Amino acid sequence: MLDSQLLRAFVSVADHASVTRAADAMHLTQSAVSAQIKRLEEQLGCRVFERTTRSLQLTAQGSVLLSYARSILSLQQQAVARIAAPRHAPTTLRLGCSEGFPSEWLFAALASFRSRRPGVHVEVTCGISTVLARQVRERSLDLMVGTVCDSGSDTETLWMEPLVWAFSEKSLLDPERPIPLAFLSEPCPFREAALASLAGHGAANWQIVLTAQGSSALTAAAVTGLAITVLTPSGMSPGLKAIAVGSFLPALPPARFVIQRGGSGAAPEALSALVDEVREACFRWRGSRAGAAGV
Repeated sequence: MLDSQLLRAFVSVADHASVTRAADAMHLTQSAVSAQIKRLEEQLGCRVFERTTRSLQLTAQGSVLLSYARSILSLQQQAVARIAAPRHAPTTLRLGCSEGFPSEWLFAALASFRSRRPGVHVEVTCGISTVLARQVRERSLDLMVGTVCDSGSDTETLWMEPLVWAFSEKSLLDPERPIPLAFLSEPCPFREAALASLAGHGAANWQIVLTAQGSSALTAAAVTGLAITVLTPSGMSPGLKAIAVGSFLPALPPARFVIQRGGSGAAPEALSALVDEVREACFRWRGSRAGAAGV
């Protein structure tokens, strides 16, 4: 019978494509994780990873094992959660998710978390990250997953992307008229970064033609040629192109996709588990994108 602890180590190493990063995520030493992988290979009688000095990849047997390992661990967690389900009211965790955040992988992670922890209710609020971050500090939210343009010390960076000026692939700007811009309503970090860059660049011939409450309106405005907006490459939709910075549009600062966790609450263990779930799901999503791009 396969040891679930060994399977967890195997899945973590596969997700991170690194023993070192997996050890950090599991709060173990690198040697401990390596020993667990070795024991698993001894039990199976085959190698699950091909190792070189520069890379670590699944073997054919490892690829087959990975799907089984995920299923085994998920079923174990669900069984324990169901049998040991608390009789008292569920713990509630309040999560903020910022507008425009790539949410498919995040919502899939939340669905997985809910199935394995029926005693924890996650309540999601979507909004502008600046507002959500303030609510975390005020403890009306327990956690925020969103996009910022500053370097706050109370956040954990998941990844970074450049900000770009986005406009329709098929439309042209009229050089005789002010540059049309579309932003989310204040306080929006992308809006603040763009306006600060325009001011620093000395650009004066622009005007805001759309202020929206949701990112879908910004995308529609840009795709149709109504206005230029500010996005990250992962937020670009079909029909949009990035405008090269130059004489009439300045360079923009990078955006950081972050987790911001509140202070000590009533359920620190559940909150830590949710943070781990979000972080692991992000690593998997980023890894799948890198693999699809051939990186």
